[in-house]
Amino acid sequence: MFCLIVLVLPGALMVLGDPQLVDLGKLALILSPAAAGLALNVGLGSRGERVQWRGVGVAALITLTIAGLALAASLVAGVSVFGGERMAPASAAAALGATMLTSVLEELGWAGGGLALALKAFGRRAGVLILGLVWAAWHLIPAYLAVGLFPELEAAPPLMLVAFVVACLIYRELLTRFVERSHSWLAAAAGHAAPNLMFTGFVASGLVLLERPEAWPLFPAPGGLVFPALALAAVLALRRRSSSSAV
Repeated sequence: MFCLIVLVLPGALMVLGDPQLVDLGKLALILSPAAAGLALNVGLGSRGERVQWRGVGVAALITLTIAGLALAASLVAGVSVFGGERMAPASAAAALGATMLTSVLEELGWAGGGLALALKAFGRRAGVLILGLVWAAWHLIPAYLAVGLFPELEAAPPLMLVAFVVACLIYRELLTRFVERSHSWLAAAAGHAAPNLMFTGFVASGLVLLERPEAWPLFPAPGGLVFPALALAAVLALRRRSSSSAV
C-alpha cells in the first residue's frame, strides 16, 4: 500500500500530461511518503525513545563531509564548474527554503513511517534494501516522465542511472544507521538536508554540477561514483564502531 501511494499515484497524475495534473503529481510525489508513512504506520518508529541530539548533528556533519569531498573532486576534475547563471537573492532564499522543507518531508516519510513499515514487513536487512529500491524508483519515475524535478537524472546515460540506484541503496543504509544511533528520523532529515542545502546554495551561486555529461562518474551527488563510495565508507565505519561498542 505504501508503494502504491508513493509511486503509482504521483506517476499516474504526471503521466497524463495535463500541466495542472503534472503539478498535482509533483505535489503528491513530495507529500505522499510522509502522508502514507504516518497514516499506515499510525505515527513514527522509535516510539518512547529519547532523541540523541548529538547523533542528529553528527549525521549532518558526516553527509556534509561526504558531499563536500565529492564536490571537491568534481571541481578539481572540471566536471563541476562555476560559471552558470546566478540566482537573485530572493530566489536563492526561496530555493534554500524549499530544499530544507522537501528534505525534511522526504525523510519524515522514508526514515519515519516508511522505515517502520519496512522493518515490520521484511526485517532489518531486507526492509532497508527494499525501502532503498522504492526510494530510487520514487526519483526515477518523474525522471523518466521528464517533468523537470530531477534534470540531471532526466539527461543521465543508462550507467549513471544504475549508479544512482546503487547510491540510493547505500545512502538509505547510511541514513537508517543515523536513525538507529539517534533514535529519531530527525537524524536522517539532518543528514539528507545538509548536503542538499550545500548543493542548492552553490547552484544558486552559479555552480554547474555536471558540465560534461560523459564525465558522470565524478558527478558529486548520488548518480556519480564518488558520493556513494564515500557513503559506503561511512556505513562501514559506523558498523565497525557499533560492533566495537557491543563488545
